[in-house]
Amino acid sequence: MVRFRRSLSALTMMIVTALLVGGPGAAQQPATSLLFSQIDQELANVAPQSNLLIAEFRGSTCATIHGQNEDTPLAIASVFKLYVLGELARQIQLGDASWSDTIALSDALRSMPSGDFAYLPAGTSATVQQLAEAMIWVSDNTAADHLIDYLGRENVQRSFQAFGQQDPAANYPLLMTHELFQIKMSQTDAWMDQYMAANDDQQAEMLAAVIDPMLINPTGGWGNWNGPTAIDGIEWFASATDLCRVSASLWSLGAQSGLEPVRTILTGNRGAVSDTTAFPQAGYKGGYEAGVVNATFVLQRSDGRVFFATAGFNTQQGTIDQRAGIDQLAEIFGCLAIIDGAGSCADGSW
Repeated sequence: MVRFRRSLSALTMMIVTALLVGGPGAAQQPATSLLFSQIDQELANVAPQSNLLIAEFRGSTCATIHGQNEDTPLAIASVFKLYVLGELARQIQLGDASWSDTIALSDALRSMPSGDFAYLPAGTSATVQQLAEAMIWVSDNTAADHLIDYLGRENVQRSFQAFGQQDPAANYPLLMTHELFQIKMSQTDAWMDQYMAANDDQQAEMLAAVIDPMLINPTGGWGNWNGPTAIDGIEWFASATDLCRVSASLWSLGAQSGLEPVRTILTGNRGAVSDTTAFPQAGYKGGYEAGVVNATFVLQRSDGRVFFATAGFNTQQGTIDQRAGIDQLAEIFGCLAIIDGAGSCADGSW
């Protein structure tokens, strides 16, 4: 569990001090702009590819406060599970699914950790709500795959378009987590190159013939996977703007009768945002694999305003600190704690 290194009160003082005593340049460049310029540079130094978006929810849409490469799609790892939650909410809204439905765990859908469901015996039952909570709160991969199977893979696949993703076809055919793990743990570079060069139907056939018959042993190690592997073609993809759209839609859905658990699920892991006075509700969904890091947050402030922040990073070589973006986003949270109606931390301009 990550821990933010600065308190919001300290960050507030930092911002106000920058405005008051920042020297001759401060009068020409507002404190808010200085903060965002600094964040942009820090994020750009983390990985060759990065994106950032800070926004405020306006119903089911997003009003941008600040962005950097926000329309650039990147691999997002487990953050794709927001779309699974979205399809679940849609089917519950239609009466095609229920929070209380029970699902028996299957060896065929067992995945690698994170998550405790990977270790439970086949036949163990869990409710849909329990699986959804685990999928978001601790990024349980086995829970996610059982929900995808319950909802229908093609239905979850269509949710990328339904929630306004700019390039939903980048996620066709939708990978289950155990499939991604099996590919990267067991297959050769040549097989992965063939898969990435194939069309959607051919990829589906390769998954069905080669990958799906394989069973995962969650205690058996990570096989051949020891660094960034095919993150440009065997992954889940979205831009920062896409993630804001789906998050805003989920927040709006959670206000509807019968869908209240959606907000509970979104905010069940605060991601170490400990200031419950400034942000009574906060939710975090992270994504990580070798070469991929994403940190996505929803924060409801004490006055009811709801903010969104996401930072994503991709690299084909080397590693990325799993904390990447977290400390920088913490600085932005300090701004959001005091941001005014005009959209400024201190002086009425971005």
